[in-house]
Amino acid sequence: MAQSSIQELQRSQILRMLNLGNSGDQAWGGAQTFKVLVYDKFCQEVIAPLLKVGGLRNQGVSINVGLLTERGPMPDVPAVYFVEPTEENVRRIVQDLSSGLYESVYVNFASSVPRSLLQELAKGALQANCAQKVAGVYDRFISFVSLSPTLFSLNLPEAYATIHSPSIAEQLIGQYIARIVDGLLSVLVSMHALPIIRCPANDPVAEMVARSLEERIREMLRTGGASATELFTGSGGARGVDTGAGTAGQRPLLCILDRNTDLVTMLNHTWTYQAMAHDILGLRLNRLTVPGDEVPAKPKSYDVDENDKFWAEHAGSPFPNVGPAVCAAVQEFDQQRQNMTQSGEAGDPTADMTSGLAAAFNAIPEMTERKRSLDMHTNIATALMNEINVRDLANYYEIEDQFASQSLGTSISQVEALFSESQKGTLLDKTRALMVLYLTKPSITSAQMQGLIDGLQKIGGDTSGISYLQHLANIQNMMTPTLNAGGPGSSGGGGQAAGSGLMNSLFATGEGLLSAGFSSIKNIMPSKKELAICQILEGLMEQKPGGVAETYLYLDPKAAQTAPGTEAPRMRAPFRKAITFVVGGGNYAEMQAVQEWAQAHGRQVTYGSTDLVSPAQFVDELSHLGRAQSGGGTDLR
Repeated sequence: MAQSSIQELQRSQILRMLNLGNSGDQAWGGAQTFKVLVYDKFCQEVIAPLLKVGGLRNQGVSINVGLLTERGPMPDVPAVYFVEPTEENVRRIVQDLSSGLYESVYVNFASSVPRSLLQELAKGALQANCAQKVAGVYDRFISFVSLSPTLFSLNLPEAYATIHSPSIAEQLIGQYIARIVDGLLSVLVSMHALPIIRCPANDPVAEMVARSLEERIREMLRTGGASATELFTGSGGARGVDTGAGTAGQRPLLCILDRNTDLVTMLNHTWTYQAMAHDILGLRLNRLTVPGDEVPAKPKSYDVDENDKFWAEHAGSPFPNVGPAVCAAVQEFDQQRQNMTQSGEAGDPTADMTSGLAAAFNAIPEMTERKRSLDMHTNIATALMNEINVRDLANYYEIEDQFASQSLGTSISQVEALFSESQKGTLLDKTRALMVLYLTKPSITSAQMQGLIDGLQKIGGDTSGISYLQHLANIQNMMTPTLNAGGPGSSGGGGQAAGSGLMNSLFATGEGLLSAGFSSIKNIMPSKKELAICQILEGLMEQKPGGVAETYLYLDPKAAQTAPGTEAPRMRAPFRKAITFVVGGGNYAEMQAVQEWAQAHGRQVTYGSTDLVSPAQFVDELSHLGRAQSGGGTDLR
């Protein structure tokens, strides 16, 4: 079953913005006309995973520059503005119009622009006597970041700490929820999807987002007529999901969850390639940085995405499988390179020389790209291996993985041992292990937990985040999200094999180092445990009577509005497609678990969150909330 790619759908919208020759939205010649692309920081990060500089050049973008950057006039060149609909951005665009920087401007807002800002833009252009330069103003509905065919982020950092802050004003919460709804609306429009919305009935955060989104969609359909309906169906319903009165299989499910549904997944030490790249190397917007091995060290940055065949094939592999995959890739590359240098094997040695040279020249671009990929994955895998050895991350992973299946006493003893001065690992590693224990073992007593907290404090650890978890446990029944099967080890995958592209003698050196490093961890494999989000998806998509589907709110923005306390008639057929969204942050481990579940059950699921949050970032958020409750704390890193 073919999976619709949210990344390709968003890329097509970006290209349409830059090259609108077929749509009629833009009078000048699209990619054939040189233009300036002006964006704010958020929209720059929307474009970054989709189009590199070369891709922008192919669309006629001669210069791409930040909105707040000082720019000189280019009076003979049109400009495409791609910005969020904010007062500051509108003021800056008006300022550029007043300065006569460009021949004409095409203003593209990432999400729906309020009427007040449109009026401000029109008023400013008229007062500057340059309204004729505004060639078009568009709502693009692409206010999110797509990172793979099935993964998106709203790029809203620290969402968990913001939403759950005890001091945030109600008005600010409303504005933040509206921002989340704008992003989700953009996702639905980009995917041409009018979903059935489900969320926990007793979760105020998820319900607030779900009901606000339902109201926004309902209002658009009510006031926008056929043009609004087309936003959710595509051109004449030719693309995307059929939003007619069909079965649930024809419309997707949108499952909205609060991060509190499963906190432990955000804190676990991971053991898969992609998830470890996020945890250890700071993977963000499909880009990561590894320490250099030169003196002085020069960090190296790499782009990793679905266009890299090696990454695409191994992104979900456990990290212990990386070594064999590296060696196999190196050997295959080396063998092919040697074959290219060999002449005829028998008879006239020059018989195949001409055809052989031609084949070799034709293969050069492919071989060069493979070498670049292998170099990159060798460096990434080596950097991860170094951290594993320095911090003994294999031990942390194994300990956390065993919490769910062993006794409380044994688990406490293991964590106590981590607090020894001789035990490797950072304070953050040890803090995460204690947090995982607390969330996994709801039977732990206050006295037992206090003893562990005292042990962490003695070695200089910050316990503010743990204090917040205890506060949270006191106000809701939120311990381990097992749902009869879960546990901290269900990281779900996210590892990819790395490669070695060092030529000649460096080939053997890189392969040998990786083989030696991986030999000590080859038997450590992740447990197969189903995450809470997967069990929720199964219940909602199957719609089995008596399951989770009966306890979740059912919202249908297409159905007639019902009286308070009642819900729209339910579709009972199983869903084939779903979008699952987590308010408060997600990660690659959870995403990979969702994709593995979807493949195993013949479903199509797109995973998204307010942001992709590393364990270190999430601990920081918990610590911030803990300090807001009681004060104190130090930087774990």
